[in-house]
Amino acid sequence: MATPNRTRTAKDPLYGKPKAAAYKVRATANADSRTPMGKPEVRIFVSYSHVDAVARQKLETHLAPLLKDGVKTWFDGRMDPGDALDASISKALREAHVMIALLSPEYISSRYCQLEYDRAMGRRARGTIRVVGVVVRPCSWKETKAAGFKLLPEDGRTVQDWRSADAAYLNVAQGIGKLVKTLRAGMAVSLAKPSAHPPKSRTPVKTPSASPGTKSPARSPVKAVRRKSAPKITGVVPGRTALPKPPRKPEVAGRSNSKSG
Repeated sequence: MATPNRTRTAKDPLYGKPKAAAYKVRATANADSRTPMGKPEVRIFVSYSHVDAVARQKLETHLAPLLKDGVKTWFDGRMDPGDALDASISKALREAHVMIALLSPEYISSRYCQLEYDRAMGRRARGTIRVVGVVVRPCSWKETKAAGFKLLPEDGRTVQDWRSADAAYLNVAQGIGKLVKTLRAGMAVSLAKPSAHPPKSRTPVKTPSASPGTKSPARSPVKAVRRKSAPKITGVVPGRTALPKPPRKPEVAGRSNSKSG
């Protein structure tokens, strides 16, 4: 999406090295990203030069069956008036599963388009997006990073090399359709995998009873707590020794207490 006479600053979201955490996109689909048909939604970001606006519209027309099947395309023309240009483009690219780059001489020479392409290739290296180049007009794409990847239409032939433009864009749409099926298959596998941290069960675990002839598991020793008995009541003060009783005096035989007269 080339924007003429634009200057880039270090504050632009598409400028410089992105943060990995900010551009990490989950490949799995959740309930919010499912189509009414129950299929995972696939989002496609279309990167193009405004000179190739007719080619973008032609591609959109041939992608109509996919758009009815839960595939969404995004390009700068879907922005509302007043939206921040860099922030909206950066957000759409961050949330996309696929980026389609319409390769042409103007696209390759546009610094802004190359920023989008390089950003998408960085995400591709982390496995969070698929990048597809579509050669809409003859250009030196073999001298770019796109040379190492499979392009559309088939074998990287330009649209003009086909018997008709419709035949070329039909081939592109079929290739995108195959990629969408591959992505959805991967999403289905991710949803089918169990969670790495399943919730803990609060149900108490019952100890299996010992079968006949087997020893019951040893129980942990429990100290019995004995209740202290109350002390017996005696005449002795606790902590002191009882004194011995004094001996009785012997009585004298024949001694009378009466007086003799």
